[in-house]
Amino acid sequence: MADETTTETTADEQGAATGAEPEEVPGLGDAGKRALAEERRARSEAERREKEQRKQLDTLTARIAEFEDRDKTEAERLSSRLTSAEKRAEQAEHSLLRLRVAAAKKLPPELADRLQGDTEDAVTADADRLLAALRIQQTPSFDGGARATARPTSMNDLIRRQAGRS
Repeated sequence: MADETTTETTADEQGAATGAEPEEVPGLGDAGKRALAEERRARSEAERREKEQRKQLDTLTARIAEFEDRDKTEAERLSSRLTSAEKRAEQAEHSLLRLRVAAAKKLPPELADRLQGDTEDAVTADADRLLAALRIQQTPSFDGGARATARPTSMNDLIRRQAGRS
């Protein structure tokens, strides 16, 4: 890694560097403001270093793949590409199967990824189990206690209720 040097900056310098005014935090003394400015500077420095490390990691990963490919024969390269393509095709087919079953069972598309199974029958059975579980959760519960009957709104309604005619 490259030799890194850091410099001390105050909240005013940091605000000027980012183009923003340092915000005033009520209740903080000079020491608190310095600590806040130092923490912000340290955080931005850490984010910058993390971004550089990710960039280096991506570069090194690409170089490793390049070195591995350099030593392969043309047949090995084609074989690895074929294997990769077959794997992607299998994943796409499985995803399509789950979406087709979800559509046939009228499941929301968001739930299609939850379906499991290797064959159409297994995925269909899993969709049926999922639908049954959803229906159980959707049925309302009527065991909430005593229910009050509606009060009569007029004297005629009261008389009808007492007479058993309502």
